[in-house]
Amino acid sequence: MIFISSWDDGHPCDVRLADLLARHGLKGTFYVPMRNREGRDVMAAQQVRELDSAFELGSHTRDHSYLTALSEAERLLQIREGKQELEDILGHYVAGFCYPGGKLNRHVRQSVIDAGFLHARTVNNLWLTSGKDVFTIPTTAQFYPHRPSVLWRNFLKGGHYLERVSAMRTLMLGDDRFEALHELANRYMDSDRIFHVWGHSWEIDKFDLWRQLDTFLSHIVSLGPTCMTVSELVESQWPAS
Repeated sequence: MIFISSWDDGHPCDVRLADLLARHGLKGTFYVPMRNREGRDVMAAQQVRELDSAFELGSHTRDHSYLTALSEAERLLQIREGKQELEDILGHYVAGFCYPGGKLNRHVRQSVIDAGFLHARTVNNLWLTSGKDVFTIPTTAQFYPHRPSVLWRNFLKGGHYLERVSAMRTLMLGDDRFEALHELANRYMDSDRIFHVWGHSWEIDKFDLWRQLDTFLSHIVSLGPTCMTVSELVESQWPAS
């Protein structure tokens, strides 16, 4: 099993999350906007640089803006300036992008390509593969105890039912969504499947999910998966990218 974790929004709690990943010897990819139009804090430049020293960073637009709601000019500004400002802070090229709120269409996807990114992640859940498009990389599950109705909505909306039904069935087991995540990992520990968990550190902090996350990561490590960043996944699945 290949294990990937990626984390959105660049909140200062990413520092605590990074420490937790490091304690477990796990990799992670963090998608960082420069500001957050919703009013949430983002990391200071020095925190971003320190995070970059041990983990992979990607862009999440300049202001955490939902791109499908913007004009073409505003969309291009958000994508390009978010990339440029992050690269100025880090002092190196940024390859990856994540669509805020998972909002995208063909125009948004093309704008991400035109801005010079090499890959992009969505919030499409219930996948155990890397998908077929390097600019719409899916995930397996959000680290959050969603109600069954939310999981069903996501399943029905996302299509590709035969490819996603196995993860859906497992995550619907019992009443404890975190135990179901453990079971999903158990089922595919000896396979070549991709288990990609994503989330928000501010959400983990708000709902005090740190203990559950610590337990989950400890369980993942016990299974001995191959751990990758999103860029490493892309290199393994799309060698010519």
